Amino acid sequence: MTRARASRTAALLIAASAVSCSTWAAGGHHGVDDATILPQGECEQETWFTRQVGGDRLLHAGFNCRVGPVELGIAAEHPRAVADSGTGWNAEAKWAAEVAAGVSVGIDLQPVWQPGQRPRFVGTRAVAIATWVARPELALHLNVGRDFLRSATNVPRHGVGADWTPLERWTFTAERYLQDRTQQLRAGVRWEAGRLWKVDFSRAQRLHGPAPSNWTIGLTLDFGEE
Repeated sequence: MTRARASRTAALLIAASAVSCSTWAAGGHHGVDDATILPQGECEQETWFTRQVGGDRLLHAGFNCRVGPVELGIAAEHPRAVADSGTGWNAEAKWAAEVAAGVSVGIDLQPVWQPGQRPRFVGTRAVAIATWVARPELALHLNVGRDFLRSATNVPRHGVGADWTPLERWTFTAERYLQDRTQQLRAGVRWEAGRLWKVDFSRAQRLHGPAPSNWTIGLTLDFGEE
């Protein structure tokens, strides 16, 4: 595998994100995560489909559960690209805690591997996360991290985001972030369609860098204690 192809594969796989159940959930397919984890005794399954400008597609399915003080998860991503295609996997360990009224901090670690290539291990994403609930209907997020890639140069990732819930069951998201060496601007909406499921829709617009703009739709299912 050439260095360019290894970098392209790593960029596709390292994009796997955390799954969160909070009203302020900025994780999932979004580029900026929130400093919250699932409540004790709860699990969540999230699936999303992304279509990039140019025709490439990505299907993601993940399952996370709260285990003691951390949230643990596993996810699979299957890209359908012009150049190459193959299913990748990532595990996740996420910790977050409130350190002051309305302010939470945490860390998210995600090792990534692809069974169909050698070496199988692609790299690890490490991100420090913070959330400030400025008002009951408004939360702001900050991420600072890095993708530690085995077969390519390590790359930074960071971003800021905001979630606004002006109406019950409806949350609007805006974020600006650096991911896969690309500056992106994303806007989206989440509808809490029922007590146990939510629907997301968003558009990411490339501002600068190699990764293309994309559209994403996602479905989240909650499991556990009522």
